[in-house]
This record gives sequence, C-alpha cells and structure tokens, in this order.
Amino acid sequence: MCEAMRITHSRDKSTTNYKLGTALKDVKSFKDLGIIISKDLTWSEHISTMVNKANQVLGLIRRSVGTANTTTFSLLYKTLVRPLLEYAAPVWNPYLVKDIHAIESVQRRASRLALRQKRGDMSYEERCDTLHWLSLSSRRTYSSLVECYKIVFGLSHLDFEEFFQFAKVKSTRANHSYKLYCKLSRINCFKYSFFNNVISYWNNLPSNIVEAGTLELFKCKLKSFLKL
Repeated sequence: MCEAMRITHSRDKSTTNYKLGTALKDVKSFKDLGIIISKDLTWSEHISTMVNKANQVLGLIRRSVGTANTTTFSLLYKTLVRPLLEYAAPVWNPYLVKDIHAIESVQRRASRLALRQKRGDMSYEERCDTLHWLSLSSRRTYSSLVECYKIVFGLSHLDFEEFFQFAKVKSTRANHSYKLYCKLSRINCFKYSFFNNVISYWNNLPSNIVEAGTLELFKCKLKSFLKL
C-alpha cells in the first residue's frame, strides 16, 4: 500500500494531497529497510520501537531459558537482543539524552539479569566490566568510524564526494592528512546526522589508525584506541 509523508520542520501542519489512482494516506512516519523515518527527521520513534522490541526479546529469554547460567544468558543477549539495538546504528545514532538512556537501559536490565542482581548491588559499569560488555554508546562510535573509513577509502557504495570533502590542513602538526571538513548546520537533523557528527571523532584519530592500510587493520587499531 502506498502512503505519503511530508518531511518538514515547519509549523505548518497541513497534510499532503497526492493521488495514485486514489488519494494516498498521509502518515507521520514510515518504515523503510527496518528504519522508522519520521516527518521531522528525528529518531525518537524508531528508538522507542526498537527498545520495546529488544525488551520483549530479553523478557522471552528470561522466561524460557532463565538466568541460572551467566555465560549462556550473556551469549543469548549478545546474539538475539544486542543486534536489535545496533541495526543500522550509524544512521540513527541518537544525540538526545533521553534516547541514549533508553537504549542503554536495555543493557542495564540485561546485565542485572545476567548476574542475578537487584538494583543497587553493583553499578552498571561494574557489571559491564564483570561481563566483559562494552557500553552501547561506545559500540555505536566504533561502528560509525568504521563506516566513515569505508567511505573515505572507497570501500563503500556511497560516493565520498557526495557526502564529504577533505579539510584544507595547513598545520604540519596535524595528526593525519585525511581530515574532513565540518559543514555549518542550523538544524539538528543535519548537525547530528552521521555525515556531520562522525567528523569530529574521525579528525581526532591518530594517523597510524587512519592510515592503517586495510579495513581489518583499521578495525583492530581502532578497538585498541577506543579501549573496546
């Protein structure tokens, strides 16, 4: 079924009036390739839906398998739940605190279940250290930088010149020669988009990581640099 969605930040609430034989239903959001795109280009609806689904799967694991075996529960979490929270993460990587906390709350709950603890027994950071889990925020930074590397060095189907441009580096003390130019932005949907938000992380990487030579070596050095 075809639908129509008007993408705008305007306060104008008028609806679309498109027809394809019959009038198309006007919607405020639409799911495409597993990602919910909202008319104002924010990601809160997608994140809320994703978090709810991840919590449902986590609850199913708790009811069907239980938490008696920490290793088994941890493996099931990383196999069945965490991928739901990381699918296409560079696209919707949140900047709102409420969205960041909502995503991390799933892993907070999972870590308590895995170690059979109650609230307050251990801090979230201590539980992650015990389980050898990384914060989901750190993992999103890693995946975004990997995607950036692939675009910069022509390993992606995305055209570098369509989304990025190299900065004019004049200083001889620059950490690497592949620095990207950060465009000015007036609206949050671009300011915090992947193509703008990843630049500060990329530009601050040491040259031995950016100029690793291969994607696999880049990943290895990046994990060490980010202490993943």
